[in-house]
Amino acid sequence: MAPDDPFVLTPLHPDYPIAVRAMAKAPARLFVRGTLPQARAVAIVGTRRATAPALRFTTLLAQRLCEAGWSVWSGGAAGIDTAAHEGALRANGKSVVVMGTGFDHLYPVCNTALFHQLLETGGAWLSLYPPSQVGTRWSFLARNELLASLVDHVVLVQAPARSGARSTVAAARRMGKTIWAVPASPWENVAEGCLLEIAAGARVLSSPTQLLGRAMKRLSPCRVLSNHEQAVVDTLSSSANNLDAICELTGLSAGQVSAAVLTLTLDGLLLESADGFYHLARQQQQR
Repeated sequence: MAPDDPFVLTPLHPDYPIAVRAMAKAPARLFVRGTLPQARAVAIVGTRRATAPALRFTTLLAQRLCEAGWSVWSGGAAGIDTAAHEGALRANGKSVVVMGTGFDHLYPVCNTALFHQLLETGGAWLSLYPPSQVGTRWSFLARNELLASLVDHVVLVQAPARSGARSTVAAARRMGKTIWAVPASPWENVAEGCLLEIAAGARVLSSPTQLLGRAMKRLSPCRVLSNHEQAVVDTLSSSANNLDAICELTGLSAGQVSAAVLTLTLDGLLLESADGFYHLARQQQQR
């Protein structure tokens, strides 16, 4: 059998995931292609109709988590799921797509190349269903519960109130998993689900440092900053500034500054205050 040939795991197999075996109704069969990573696992989920900033955030979040040695799991759907898998690939990390279909009916079809890239970088496909199974509403809901069982943490990046991604969160909550949600403005309907999850007890996530703690903080200084990132850091070395001021002081465009600020914030090097001003994280530590 080739390394990425599909195979079946049953509860009696030593490689059958322990967390799934502990489910009230453990699946009799799991269909696998590739290698299920042993690294600590996080599920990153959200809406198919994500905004561009949410997609950028998701990609960088997944990248940083993989750089810290974690594996990223998601459902392979358009939007947030796709961005999560792409972020893992950017870090050459391990990512698993948990499917609501059989392997002969990859969904969405537009992600076929992405799914094969996951295999090529040591990731995996996982499904409850035999290869010929097509997707249904119920198969995707069951997929969401399986996804929640396989990870330590679930991150909801962006989702409206009535989002399928919230069923993954609901399953994770029943299983006692740690749930995180990215905060949003109350007038953003596309992210209302995140606010509802925060109100229900989900932890607020604005940076991987909150998820990884000291491990990520040790990682960040090892990365060489880009020219744009260094310019932003130099500008903020003496005092906090908002985005407009940073643009003026650095001579960079709004898009260049926004991208640099987002990356630095995800790395835990910048913090944003309630009035929209950014400052270096170490400045807060000195207060």
